[in-house]
Amino acid sequence: MEYSDNTRGFLFVFDRTLIYSLRLICVCCFSCLLLLLAGNVFVRYFPVTAFYWFDEVVEWMFAWMVFFGAAALWARDEHFRLEWINKKIKGTPTGHLVAAGLEVISLFFLMIFFYQALRLTILAKDWTPVFNVSKRYLYVCMPASGFIMVVYSIRNVLREILAFRKLKDRAGEGQTQNNARALYPDP
Repeated sequence: MEYSDNTRGFLFVFDRTLIYSLRLICVCCFSCLLLLLAGNVFVRYFPVTAFYWFDEVVEWMFAWMVFFGAAALWARDEHFRLEWINKKIKGTPTGHLVAAGLEVISLFFLMIFFYQALRLTILAKDWTPVFNVSKRYLYVCMPASGFIMVVYSIRNVLREILAFRKLKDRAGEGQTQNNARALYPDP
């Protein structure tokens, strides 16, 4: 699977822009949460005003931060995982097969998550009590992040399969050269 330089350049720019956007969303949500929580603590000790809308905004910011943050980590392969076995077999054909198998399992889970999150978002009929905004806007972070993770999981599966094939091809070339040396030894 070879790409032209234009396609590689576009995918590289798209990837960087997407990751930057996801991280920016997370930083903005975290900053808003920090300000809201600090403000809420201040207002509890000095009751100047009431944050009657506090729960809605915190729920929204936290959901978007968690799901888009998970998508950003997934895209960069920076999510937490157990690597004890992976470190032992990394770079071997078995290691690539195990990694591909784990990615296929993850892909299956993420496809189910994406489908159910999309279904939940489409079927949501609730409105927030204070701002009177459809809950669909709150839930949209789930199918969006699920879709991003599905796409990057497909990339990871393809990457591991291609790495496995590359190792097998190199091993096959080495075996062919060894057979040739056995048949035609150097003088």
